[in-house]
Amino acid sequence: MRSALICVALILVLVPGVVLAGDGVHAPTSTGETGLFTLFTGQTLPQGDWSFALQYNNWDRTVIRDGGAGLGSQFSSNWDYDIHRLSASVGYGLTDKFEISLLVPFESLDGTDNNRFGRINGRNFVNKIDTDGLGNLRLGAKWRLWEEGAKRFAVNAFVEAGGDDDAALATGDTAFGAGLAYEISNWALNLGYRDPGTPDNGLAVSEELLVGVGYAASIHENFDWITELAATVYLDSDVRQDDAYDLTSGGRLWFGESQDWAFDFALRTNLQHLSDTDEFCPIGGLVGLSFFPRLAREKALAAAKAEEERLAAEAARQAEEERQRREDEERRRKEEEERLRREEEERRRREAAEAVPPPPPPPPVIEEVCLFASNSTRVDNRCKATLDEVALRMKEDAARAALVIGYTDSTGSDRSNQRTSERRAEAVKSYLVTRHAIDPSRITTEGRGESEAVGDNSTRGGRSENRRARIILRVQ
Repeated sequence: MRSALICVALILVLVPGVVLAGDGVHAPTSTGETGLFTLFTGQTLPQGDWSFALQYNNWDRTVIRDGGAGLGSQFSSNWDYDIHRLSASVGYGLTDKFEISLLVPFESLDGTDNNRFGRINGRNFVNKIDTDGLGNLRLGAKWRLWEEGAKRFAVNAFVEAGGDDDAALATGDTAFGAGLAYEISNWALNLGYRDPGTPDNGLAVSEELLVGVGYAASIHENFDWITELAATVYLDSDVRQDDAYDLTSGGRLWFGESQDWAFDFALRTNLQHLSDTDEFCPIGGLVGLSFFPRLAREKALAAAKAEEERLAAEAARQAEEERQRREDEERRRKEEEERLRREEEERRRREAAEAVPPPPPPPPVIEEVCLFASNSTRVDNRCKATLDEVALRMKEDAARAALVIGYTDSTGSDRSNQRTSERRAEAVKSYLVTRHAIDPSRITTEGRGESEAVGDNSTRGGRSENRRARIILRVQ
């Protein structure tokens, strides 16, 4: 049994490693704030937009042990129970960077074990845990402080109150907490604190340190795979309760006309209990249905499309200027060739028939540039027009060979940029070979990643100039 559970945990960890990164994974968490399953991200709801979620969650926990190190501690040690939560949450974006959320949970606790007793939220249980009722209502707020590219940083705060303390679903006191959420590309990192309050009977309930890391990957444009590791560390050493390390992994399926609805499903295991599966059953999970407006992503896509159109117009203008420049250079070259021809003829006449003429000058090296869209290796129409001229020159002069060098901007990892630069060079070669039947042995490719930048990578225009492929024509 223990080996099987460990295998399940390994599968949950390894599944996201075989898929590609993606965007648009945000939805309401198990507490209503914007994020993954339980971890917050740096994203917030757009101003005026709202989110909604119906969710079922299950966690495996242990009771607070009573009796110090004596007989009572022995009887309550390692007594585990399940937390079942059926909840509804709603969120609203007050501004593009500030959201609020409200969670209404119905919770039940259950666990049975003979010769056991212990405490949950200040209430004592003996041999059996079987209680349910309204959990703490949670009012949360999140403020996105900073965003740069795929990086976001947000702070959150919340208060919880109104839960049924008679059913041990809350302490009866107001709980509160705060946290930090840092998002970089597909990763989410959380650090938080929660004070559950003090029960009326004065029994101690530990404050909590909340730490988590999550990874979201896009398997398909409508399906994301999410894996989280969330730790709850109890800070009061006098209140002996096992820390929890929840590994959660599952999918988020988007559907609907605007892809605003999502169905969540995942398995969850408390890694703290994997060492003793004969005593614990640490497998839980979640299912949920949520609504989350993806307008922020649509606005970003619209802005990206507008920027792409602007860049296309700018590229067309530059291409026209480049064409005019090439025509002027060609005219000057022909004029220079004609002048040299006349001088050569004059020299030959002067030196007579026995004079040995000097070798003709080598053909000039010709260099062209193709630009690429962000994260793209597709040869667009502007690039094709340039490559058509390159192919014509290679057909006119069979001695010419082409060196194609691909480049990227500075976004992304070194390994990813190197791979993208090589693919861009290969895309140019493939077009020349397949479209114009150029002998592939005449074309050499290489990728140089983000090196040899020609533009400022801190600006959008500079990054656009750096996403390129150079085609250098020279005589073999």
